[in-house]
Amino acid sequence: MIRVNGKNNVVPRKPVPFLALFLALMLIAITGCREDETDAPTPVIAALPTSTATPIGPSDQIAETTDEISFITVATDAPSRFQYFEDINPFGDVIGFDPDLMAYISEESGIDYEFVVTSFDGLLDSVSDDEFDAAMSALIIPEQPEVGLAYTEPYLEVGQVLVVRANETVLLNLTEIEPGIPIGVHRYNSGEQIARGIIGLAEPDLQLYDSSAEALQALVDGAVEGVIIDNVDAEHFTTSYPQQLKIAGGIGRDAWITGKAYGIAVAEDNEPLLELLNGIIAQSRLDGTIDQLIETWLVSGENIVAGESLVGTPVDEIVIGVAGQLNDMDPAASPADFIGWEVKSNTMAGLLMVDETSNLVPILASDLPQISEDKLEYTFSLRPDLRFPDGNEFNANDVKYSVERAAMLGNYLVNSYLKDENDDSFADNDAVQVIDPLTVKFILNEPASFFPSLLATPPYFVVDSDCYSSSQDPVNSCAGLGKYTISEWEPGVQMRLEASTQWPGEAPNFNNLQLRFYDDPDRMQRSLENGAIDIAWTGLSRDDVDDLVNRRGFVNWESPPVFKSYLVFEQSTEPWDNARIRQAIAFAIDREALATDVFEGARLPLYSPVPDGTPGHVATAPGRDLAQSRTILTAAGYSPDNKIVIELWYEDGGRYSDIEGEYAEALKAQLEETGLVQVELSSAPYSVFRPQSATCNYPTYLLGWPSPGQPASFIDAMSWMEYFITSTDTVCSNYESQEMAALYEAAIEETDTVARQEIYRQIQELWAREYPTLDLTQEPRVALSLPNVSGVVIDVMGLLHFDQLEKSGG
Repeated sequence: MIRVNGKNNVVPRKPVPFLALFLALMLIAITGCREDETDAPTPVIAALPTSTATPIGPSDQIAETTDEISFITVATDAPSRFQYFEDINPFGDVIGFDPDLMAYISEESGIDYEFVVTSFDGLLDSVSDDEFDAAMSALIIPEQPEVGLAYTEPYLEVGQVLVVRANETVLLNLTEIEPGIPIGVHRYNSGEQIARGIIGLAEPDLQLYDSSAEALQALVDGAVEGVIIDNVDAEHFTTSYPQQLKIAGGIGRDAWITGKAYGIAVAEDNEPLLELLNGIIAQSRLDGTIDQLIETWLVSGENIVAGESLVGTPVDEIVIGVAGQLNDMDPAASPADFIGWEVKSNTMAGLLMVDETSNLVPILASDLPQISEDKLEYTFSLRPDLRFPDGNEFNANDVKYSVERAAMLGNYLVNSYLKDENDDSFADNDAVQVIDPLTVKFILNEPASFFPSLLATPPYFVVDSDCYSSSQDPVNSCAGLGKYTISEWEPGVQMRLEASTQWPGEAPNFNNLQLRFYDDPDRMQRSLENGAIDIAWTGLSRDDVDDLVNRRGFVNWESPPVFKSYLVFEQSTEPWDNARIRQAIAFAIDREALATDVFEGARLPLYSPVPDGTPGHVATAPGRDLAQSRTILTAAGYSPDNKIVIELWYEDGGRYSDIEGEYAEALKAQLEETGLVQVELSSAPYSVFRPQSATCNYPTYLLGWPSPGQPASFIDAMSWMEYFITSTDTVCSNYESQEMAALYEAAIEETDTVARQEIYRQIQELWAREYPTLDLTQEPRVALSLPNVSGVVIDVMGLLHFDQLEKSGG
C-alpha cells in the first residue's frame, strides 16, 4: 500500500522496495483497460440516481463543515482498471479524472486530503471499517449500497448508445437489429456486454474493435451498420461529424440503452463528509468543471476519416463532384484537359472570355481589338484599376509576361500563331508588345481570323509575375483575375473557391463552391445519391443517368456536343481517291440509328464537321439514302457479284467508347445493306492503332476527336476543321482540294464575323461533297444535379460556368 499526499505525489505508507513497487504498478497497468472488462461485471442501472444536492459554495456552512473536517484519506486503486480515472505517471503523480475532481473538491472546501493507493479488492471494506474516509476509484453506484457504505450523488453518469450513419432511416433503435446486421463495439467494454447480453449478438454479426474511434471508422466505411459505445465518445464524434454520424434516438438520456453512475463511497454514518461532497459535486456539475474533466480525460483523442456528408451539403456552398483529377493549375500547361481548363476558366481570365451564351466578349480588355490592314496585328486597350488576388495592379506588362511565359514553356496554341521570324517554333520576344501600361499588341506569324478566340483560352490567361515563376508551376493556387479565387486546395481531394471581389464582370450567383475529385465515377454517383454533392459532373453512364433521373428525380444537364466520331479514308489509294465513292458510303450510313440504337441516346447524329451548337455550324451532310448509294456504286462498276471491299479498322481499347466494336459492327451492317459493299473489320489497341493509322497503313478507320478528356482548342468553328484541311498527311486522309484550300485561306483572313461564318458555311457544304472525313456522331458532356440546383450552364467548349450556378434551400 502506498500513500499519495494532497499534491498527488506517491509516497510509501510503509517502506516498499522500489523494484517490487515498479513491477506491481506495471502489472496493474498491463492488465488495465479503458472500460468494463468482460470478467468484471458492471451493474446495469435501470434508473440512475439523480442529483438532488445543491451547491454549497463559499459560505458559513462550508466553514462550519470544514471546522469538523480538515483532512481526509481517500482509498484508490491506481493505476485503476480504467486508467483515465486513476493512473500514476512516470514522475510518481496520481493523475486522472478522479484525482482532478478531488483536487477541485479540496480547493473549493479548503480540506486537505491524501490518496492511499491500494488494491481494488477490499477497497470498499476499508471505508466501511473506517480505515479510510472515502474511496474513489471509478466506483459505480449500485442500486443497493453495501452494508455500512453510502455513496455521493453521481459526479459522472455514462450511458451506452447506438450510433448509426447520419442518413440512417431504419436502424434507429435496438429492436431493429436483426440477424445479418453487423454491429461494432469497443472490445471488453460495456458496449460488448450489451451486444452479447441484451441483444444476443455473436460473431460474425458482432464486430470487435480496439477503440471507439476504430469502431466508428468501420461504421463510416460501411463495414458495420451501427456501433454501441458510451455516450461521451458518441456525443463527441457525432458533434464533430454531424454530416456523417448520429446517435439513434438523439442526444440525451432518452437515447441511452443502459447507464451507470459514478460516485464516491464514504462510511454510512459519516454524514458531514457526505453532505460536503454532495454539495461540491453539485457545484462542479453546474460550473462546468465536470464537463471540462470529461473533455480532458474521457473524450477520445483519436480521429476518424469521416468522408463526405450523408445529409446534404451546406446551404451556403455548392459542391460539385468531378470525375477525374485536377492535375495542373498552370495556365501554360500542355496538353489541354477539360478539368484543368474549366477550373482555370473560372479562376483566371484572358483579355477576352467565352460568356454563358458562348459568345466571345472582352473582360480584361476594355473592348474588342483594333486589327491592322495586313491582319497580323491585334491591339487591345486594357481595363484600368484591376488588381490580382495578391493586391498587385494589373497592366500590359502582366499580359506580355504571361503569354511569353506560355511560349517559353512550349505551349502549342501560343507558338503556332504568334510571330516567329527565326522559325525556331517559339514565339519571338517582340510578338507581344507593351505600348503603354494599358495597351498591348499581339503580332501574328500569319493571318488567323479566329485569333481572338485563342485569347479566351488558358495559355493566354494573365497571371501575376510575382506569383508565377517562369518555370512550370502545376500546383500554384494563386490563380488570376477570375470569377473566383482559390481559398483551399487539397490536390487529389478537393478545392474550395470564393467569389472574387476583383472580378470585372457580373458577380457570381453563388459565393462559395467546392470541387470534389473522384477517381471512381461509381463513388461519385453514391455521393450524389447520398446528397454529399450537389452536382455530379461527367463520368456517369447513360444507363445510370437515365435511372437517376427517372427513379430519383435528379436533373440532367447536357452541354453542346464536344466530341465527334468520324471515318477517315486514305484518299491517295483506290477506291477512296474517288469522291463519288466516298459519297456513296455517306449515303449508306444511318447516323440516327447509330446514335439511338448503338449509343442509346448518349450520342447524337452529326451532319457536319462542326458539332451542333458551335457558332458557324451548318448541317450539310445528307441523311441516309440507300437508293442513291446503290446508284453511285453501280455506276462505278460494283455489283452483288463484284462488291466494293472495305477494310475498316477501329480502336478496341475503350479509348473512344466501351462499345466501339458494336459501333463498327453496326457500320458494317448498314454498309452491307446496300448489297454492293463487303466490310472486313479489324481492330487494335491504341498503342498499335494510332501509329498504324498515322502512317497511312489503314485504308479506312474509325476515329474520334478531340482526344478523350480534351476540349477543342478554341471556340471558333475552325477549331473543328483546320486540322483536317491543313494536316491531311498527319490525319492520313491525304485529302487534296484546291477549292477547299482557297476557302480556308479566305476564312482565316476574314476578320468580319458575319462574312467569316458565310465562308464556313461554304466549307461545310464542300465537305459534304468531298468528305475530307465522314462525320458520324457527336457527344455532349453530361451533368446530374439535385433538384434544388439551377443555372447549370455549359458552353460550347464543354466548360461549366461556375458563376451561373444557383441553389435553393431545399
